[in-house]
Amino acid sequence: MYSHRAVDKFLLAVSLINGIGSGFSWAILAPYLRGLGVSGALYGLLGGVSVIVSVFSTLSAGVLCDLYGSKVIAFTGLLLYSSSFLLFSTKYFPLIAVGYLVLGFSRGFTSTSINVLTSRSANDEILHYTFSYVRASSTLGGAIGSFLGWVPVIIAGVLDIDLVSSYGFSLLAIAPLSIMSALLALKVRESYRLESIGVKKVLMGFRGLGRFNYIVLVGMLIGFGAAMSIHNIGYYFTVKYGVTSGELGSIFGLQQLIMAFMMAKMPAIADKYGGPLKVYLVATYSSIPLLIAMTLTNNYVVASMFYLIRSILMNVANPLYTAFAMRLVPVDKRGVAGSLLSLSWNLPAGIGRAIGGALLDIDLEAPLRLTATLYIIGLTIIAITFKENIVESRKNTRS
Repeated sequence: MYSHRAVDKFLLAVSLINGIGSGFSWAILAPYLRGLGVSGALYGLLGGVSVIVSVFSTLSAGVLCDLYGSKVIAFTGLLLYSSSFLLFSTKYFPLIAVGYLVLGFSRGFTSTSINVLTSRSANDEILHYTFSYVRASSTLGGAIGSFLGWVPVIIAGVLDIDLVSSYGFSLLAIAPLSIMSALLALKVRESYRLESIGVKKVLMGFRGLGRFNYIVLVGMLIGFGAAMSIHNIGYYFTVKYGVTSGELGSIFGLQQLIMAFMMAKMPAIADKYGGPLKVYLVATYSSIPLLIAMTLTNNYVVASMFYLIRSILMNVANPLYTAFAMRLVPVDKRGVAGSLLSLSWNLPAGIGRAIGGALLDIDLEAPLRLTATLYIIGLTIIAITFKENIVESRKNTRS
């Protein structure tokens, strides 16, 4: 009943188009770099450095969103994102390394500004609908992009060129998609009145966020765990099973296609069964046994199915959690809060991805098992800290 006023159509379009580019790159980059001779340790290091760079842009993005609005910051981040793939397509390692630096900086701007823009585009009481619809749109785009992972394989066969070259050419297609989404970002409504409040007052927003700080702490634990294994999962599957971007794109695409449909349903489920936080915890806890199960099989079909279901459970309720977190702080501090939320994932992820990449060269299964342990710790902290929110949501659901 909220769909007609819960989300801006331009914000949906930005999320969809950007998702297509992200999904396509997610399917291609691991086998592309593997084909160029990049080791697991170097692959993890590249990703780790990229994430560390994003820390600086994440911090500045939050402050800039509160000072100048989030649309302009989103526009800038998306333009930078497009340039990184032009660098990747060269197959020249120094330029690829620079591309990872640009990618990290752009992601810090984009992830923070899109979250803040989403939180300011609708009323607080329906934010769990808004975040879910926006994330569903992005995830649907990711599914489309992931399925397109077969395109470089088909092109290589039709044109009789090597697969690595086909990957390089295909990466060029992401740049115009990102430019298109950047232009659309400027059209999104933002119900936030800019005031001359000064940088000092905005920076003071990093203080006095109360229990939101627990959200940041848990984000660091889960972000570190995810970076060690899930951020490197394409490389994991490539090494263990010898798959190409086609197989990877298929499983990533199917995952995101199912998630896109389910995310749109999650707000209504949360309203009916105990609130956003309770539904988030039930879904994410349920994903952990499947993470361990992935390490106990040597069959790609079985492992990919475990990964598929695990990823859906772990991520499908994330918009509910983000909406819950953003509602803990006032609108005028959400730029700062959004940067801290992104930072909580990105800061430890840089180290985690590098460590996880190095572990892949030693023991392929170790990163997944360590991740499961960190997930359990982080989710338990949330369940204990916000116990009364779960109870209150249950009361409101029954009344």
